[in-house]
Amino acid sequence: MKKLFVLALVALGTTQGLRAQNDIEFGYFDHLSVGVSVGTDGIGFDLAAPISDYAAVRGGFSFMPTIKVDKTIHLKRDVNTYYQDIKIQGKSKIFDGKLLLDFYPFKTSSFHLTAGAFFGGEEFANIVNKSPILKNPADYGTLGLIVGTAPNPEYEIITDLKGNAKIKLKSNGFKPYLGLGFGRAVQKNSRLGFSFDAGVKFWGEPGVYAKARDFNNPLAQWEENHRFRYEDLGSKDDKDLKDAFETIEKIKVYPVLNLRLTYRIF
Repeated sequence: MKKLFVLALVALGTTQGLRAQNDIEFGYFDHLSVGVSVGTDGIGFDLAAPISDYAAVRGGFSFMPTIKVDKTIHLKRDVNTYYQDIKIQGKSKIFDGKLLLDFYPFKTSSFHLTAGAFFGGEEFANIVNKSPILKNPADYGTLGLIVGTAPNPEYEIITDLKGNAKIKLKSNGFKPYLGLGFGRAVQKNSRLGFSFDAGVKFWGEPGVYAKARDFNNPLAQWEENHRFRYEDLGSKDDKDLKDAFETIEKIKVYPVLNLRLTYRIF
């Protein structure tokens, strides 16, 4: 009988503890959790706090580990001299801050709708040459790299004193976000939790940019961020290049899928 009584007290205490956990109600920023996520937006870290039982705010950042792709291309140095093979390297460059608001339709709901934004640098990838474009040390990079063939418009991409040029792939720095998911940003019934999110970042129309000027206009000024279109290159028969430009420009939204591990600090 004594053992049964002890077991009953233990069971009662456990039940009361669970009930106390289940009775947690959220107010304005009265709890805080830390989260780490992994997904198509890279690796993310954030802090989250409830606004009520029906909403929570998340703030943090995410980044994509650098991905590198190497290739050799055949380029024209300028209109009067030689062609040469150039080794190039493409690198991803994604780092964003984020501020998101989760809406829960019901007081105990784990399903949520999310609205907010990612914000950061416009550049999400770049292409740089790994071998100098200018071979002669006496050249000072002022002639640059000519793109396009006559009679089409031709542009000159500037190179530095070492013969290096840089082409950037850029989108909008401010990227609105809409999504949905399952799991709470701040757990109600335990400290540890998991959540899943799916949505899209609206990052505008990506483009290809470089520091360049109109080659046919000697008085033209250097543009720090000249946007190149496929037509600028004069390579109308290069299907692969055309497809690459069209693909880049068509991707106006970036899909976000991630899993998030959360821990409620208090």
